[in-house]
Amino acid sequence: MEFTQEQLKTLIGQSALKADHEFVAPPICLEINGEYGNQIFATLGNFSTILARPKVGKTTFTAILICTLLTGNPILKFIPRLSDKRKILWIDNEQGKPECVRIIRFISKKVTGNEKDHPNNLIFLSLRQFNYKQRIAIAEFAINNVPDLFFVVIDGIRDFVSSINDEKEATFISDKLLKWTEQKNIHILTILHQNKGDSNARGHLGTELINKAETVAKLTRDESSNTRLTIVEPEFTRHKDFESFAYSIDDEGNLSDEEKTQGYQPQSPKAIELTHIEIVDILKQIYTNGESYSFGKLQDRIYQVCHKNMFESFGKNKCSDLIKRMKEDRFITQKKDSVEYECNIPK
Repeated sequence: MEFTQEQLKTLIGQSALKADHEFVAPPICLEINGEYGNQIFATLGNFSTILARPKVGKTTFTAILICTLLTGNPILKFIPRLSDKRKILWIDNEQGKPECVRIIRFISKKVTGNEKDHPNNLIFLSLRQFNYKQRIAIAEFAINNVPDLFFVVIDGIRDFVSSINDEKEATFISDKLLKWTEQKNIHILTILHQNKGDSNARGHLGTELINKAETVAKLTRDESSNTRLTIVEPEFTRHKDFESFAYSIDDEGNLSDEEKTQGYQPQSPKAIELTHIEIVDILKQIYTNGESYSFGKLQDRIYQVCHKNMFESFGKNKCSDLIKRMKEDRFITQKKDSVEYECNIPK
């Protein structure tokens, strides 16, 4: 679309901001509770992404989150922040109708007490039978026309494109999400698969969503326990990292908040994968009384702390990488005229 000179002047005027601009912080939809207080997970006017490998429990996790919003009551670590009863739209692009109905019944049982008593404020659309262009058109119409809408789930955002590696399509979808969320003042939660060989989101679409999402939460499954423990971790966020937590669910749909999450970590985390909360925890165990350490001594202390309490597979090379990250993120600073590093976090 081409603009005239006058149109461009008008658009620039509408887009210009100044330091005295008054604004209202976006309303918070959902927070996650932790030892260090509540952290923002979702606000109106933004979108977020759930990231996990196939069959880890992304849809069930999202259903739990929706139950929190529909009931207005905390569930697990979720704290709802919008008390008025407005509509939630769930768009499923990949599951068959039987699987969709099972999710609806899971939500209904937790919200109404009867698995066949559908919650008044939940609209659930199954779009698997349509092609990707039709899905986008139906979703856009619903988003624009459902009254009192405030939260949207798109389960299978990958099915809004013909190829996850098409840059134009990926940009088109991320632009749509930004447009829908801002113009309708809603939050959209997208669900996306990780690559099988690594922890990255799939294709250009995954890259686009992660770059522009307000929050990216990563799910992993601890198959070593009989409880099928699901671990929820902050991957990226514009706010403070929420604290990792875990839950299990039995065959009857009963949830258990697992306090033993502390101590669970991926088998071989990288320095870049650690959250700010985890880094602060490491530093507080190392710098207990105003100490300072050389690079080598600090590397040894990180190694000792990680192996004792956190990451058994965190080797010396990863400790070096973590020191570099701590320096870049200003967690530690080098003392003037010295080779030693001191801690730069509040006590």
